[in-house]
Amino acid sequence: MSKNRKPNVLSIDELEKMNTKQLLAYLHKLHTCEQSFEKSDMINNPEIVDKKTIYYKQSDNWKQAYKNVKEILKTREHIH
Repeated sequence: MSKNRKPNVLSIDELEKMNTKQLLAYLHKLHTCEQSFEKSDMINNPEIVDKKTIYYKQSDNWKQAYKNVKEILKTREHIH
């Protein structure tokens, strides 16, 4: 898997099936997304044609994924 691979849009059910380590890795991928298309160096916005991938933190998909992951992690045992 490429280090530059962007996170996929996942349903809440898909996220809940992940173990804690996988959720933390997904959260890390979310954190590596660029802030917004306007602040990126891309010429065309890939989110217009690719609805299955999250590219920017200011997108609705990113915000929902982040919220879902944080909510699920609250229910998991803490890692010290």
